[in-house]
Parts: sequence; structure tokens; C-alpha cells
Amino acid sequence: MDAPENGKIAGEQPRGKLRRAAKVANTVLVPQGVGLALGQFGKSKQNLGEALEAARETRRRLLADSKLPIKTVILKDGSEHELPADPSERFEFLYQVMDWDPQHHMSQIRAARRAKFGSIVMTALSFALVCFMIFVVPMWIAFILIPTSLTVLAVGAATTFRWALVELQYTKRSLINFKTFLVQPDFFRWIFC
Repeated sequence: MDAPENGKIAGEQPRGKLRRAAKVANTVLVPQGVGLALGQFGKSKQNLGEALEAARETRRRLLADSKLPIKTVILKDGSEHELPADPSERFEFLYQVMDWDPQHHMSQIRAARRAKFGSIVMTALSFALVCFMIFVVPMWIAFILIPTSLTVLAVGAATTFRWALVELQYTKRSLINFKTFLVQPDFFRWIFC
């Protein structure tokens, strides 16, 4: 083994070469715009905050506007009609505009009931099938099927709820909203019967 020359240990490079190599590596590995992006981050954060506040304000305004009840309706023939405020009177207006007779009204109730029960059956079958598949397929596919089964269940529950509300509206001859439907004393009877 040779003796070290000028105080260098064998195999050790001078510090200047290491710094230059690190500088070259940084310029190659880190894009030129990163410094600019970091400098602009504060400005973009402020702009993002302003954009979010504007979006919140727009949402508040739209929600406030959507809470206003519909006052008029324009029919296919172009005539504009004032809608009654009472839900029962609104249903009677719908009944008159749609030109229903009692037999057609009963067929609408039966159709809503069939759609509700069809939704319940299809939701149960789809959920059971997806849950069964979780145990049959490989594990990595099962990770996809678990959220899918929950989505199927949620969509089926929403569809069932919607058809139960339609059935209640047709049966009671009143266009009630979903909040009124939720507080019905026989809510589950309307869902499952």
C-alpha cells in the first residue's frame, strides 16, 4: 500500500469535486422551475383561498335561490300557470294537466310500487352477488369489489327511497317533499310494504 500523498487518504476525492458532482446532480434531478414554483407558492395559496371563498359564496347564493318554491309552470302548449302553494292542490293540478282518470291514477300507484319492489330485489341480489364474488375472486380484485358493493347498496337504497316517496305522493294525492316523508310515522311501511 502506498503512503498518502499531501495528506490525502487513498480512495478519497477532494471536496471540490464532490461539490461539483452534487451541483450537477441537482441540476439534472431537480427541474429548473422548482425554485420559481416555490417562490410562487405563497401567491398561489392566496389566489386559491380567494377562489375557494368565491366558490363558497356562489354555493350559498345558489342554495338560497333553490329554496324558493317554484311559483309558475309553463306547459307544452306555451301557457303559463300559477302553481298553488298547498301540496294537495299542486297534486290536483298535476292530475288535471296530465289528464289522468282514476284508473290511470291507480296504474301509476301500481307502477311506483312495482318499481320500488324491483329496486329492493335488485339491490339485494346485486349486493349479495358482489359480496359472494369477494370470496371467490383474488384478493386484489376483492379490494375493488368491496367499495363497489357499498356503492350498489347506496344507489339501491336511494332508488328505493325515491320510488317509495313517489308512491306515497300518488297514494295521498299530495306532492310532499322528502323531509316530510322522512318524518312520517309509518316511514318503514312505505319503504318495505
